[in-house]
Amino acid sequence: MQSAPPARKLLLVPLRPGPLLLALLVALAALSSPAISHRAFAAGAYTGGAHGYDVSWPQCSAPLPAQPYDFGIAGVTGGRAFRHNICLAAEYAWASRAPGSPTLYMNLNYPAGTTGGNGMTGPAGNCSKRDKACQAYNYGYNAAKDAYLYAASQGASGAVWWLDIETGNTWSKTTDLNARVIQGAIDYLRPNATVGIYSTRYQWGQIAGGFSPGLPTWIAGASNLSGAQNLCLNQLAWFAGGSPWLTQYPVNGFTADYACG
Repeated sequence: MQSAPPARKLLLVPLRPGPLLLALLVALAALSSPAISHRAFAAGAYTGGAHGYDVSWPQCSAPLPAQPYDFGIAGVTGGRAFRHNICLAAEYAWASRAPGSPTLYMNLNYPAGTTGGNGMTGPAGNCSKRDKACQAYNYGYNAAKDAYLYAASQGASGAVWWLDIETGNTWSKTTDLNARVIQGAIDYLRPNATVGIYSTRYQWGQIAGGFSPGLPTWIAGASNLSGAQNLCLNQLAWFAGGSPWLTQYPVNGFTADYACG
C-alpha cells in the first residue's frame, strides 16, 4: 500500500528463524496447494495459504494484476484520510473476479492540514481547540465514516476493512493521541465489518506506542514469499496484540499478499 506522495518506504523487521521455526515453515509450504479447495487452514476471511494482491490509487493508470489470484483488496482512500481513490469502482470490480470475497482498506492519519477540522465535532462531542484527544477520536471516526460511505457510493463493500497505519503519513508525536484516532475509526467500522490493522511492528510502535486493540493484523515488510510466510510465524514481527491474517511482499511490480494459516 502507498500513502500520498512522496512514496513511503516500509522498514523491514529483522527475522532470525531458529530450527523450530524453519521446520514449521517447511511444514507450512508442504501443506500449501495451488488450488483453494485443497487448503485446510483459514486466516479469518482468507483461506490459509491463499495468494492475493492489494491495489489502490497508484494503480489507477497502470495494469492490474492478472488472474489467477485467490483474493483482491481494494484501497478506498487516496493515500490519506478524507481523500478518495477515484478508481475504486474499477478496482473493486477487479477484486470481485477472484474466488475469495473482496475486502477493503483505508489510509488513516492524525488531524492535520485542510482536513484537520473534521475532528472538531463527532461522537466525542464538540471539541475545544485545546482538547486534542476529543479532536483525535472524532477525526478517526469521521474519516472511517467518510471512507465507508464513499465505498458504498461506488458499489464497494467488504466483510473486512483494514486500517493502513504508516509512518509515511502525518501523525502526532503523542502516541496516545494517535491511538485515539485509530480507536475512533475502529468504533465506526466495527458494527459493519471485521476491522484489522495494516502496519509493521516498528511503525505501529512509533505511531501508536503500546496501544493494543487485539485486532487481526496484516504485516508489511517482507521482501519475498518466503519472508511473508516467515512473518506469519515470527511473533517478534507481530504487533497491536492481534494475530496475523495476512502478510505482504512485492512481486512483479505489484504488492502481493499471503494468507497465514
